[in-house]
Amino acid sequence: MQEKLEALFETLNSVLPGKVSYGTRVGLEDDPNYIIYQELTNRTIVYADDKSIVKIATFQVSLITEKKDVSLEERLESSLYFMGYEYELLSEFINEDGSVNRVYEIKQEVF
Repeated sequence: MQEKLEALFETLNSVLPGKVSYGTRVGLEDDPNYIIYQELTNRTIVYADDKSIVKIATFQVSLITEKKDVSLEERLESSLYFMGYEYELLSEFINEDGSVNRVYEIKQEVF
């Protein structure tokens, strides 16, 4: 699983270098635009001989921007697409301070 997380980090970091964090906003307090990603689930879908053979890992990627930034959104989505990630946009909402959150979900098979 570590290699999947590292590959996802590299993809996200290519979009916003130095502004990507796993799980929390640690170290990003002064940046108006940043990405937070995390693993939500890792469920087995195929068993053989009482052992887990195939799992589905679900990752959440949140793009937080100071204001609506269509070009950054397109850069993130293009980067995910070209690196082979199938993603879904789950939601977009505006925070009390006017910043915008876009939440993506990525599912991947883990063997």
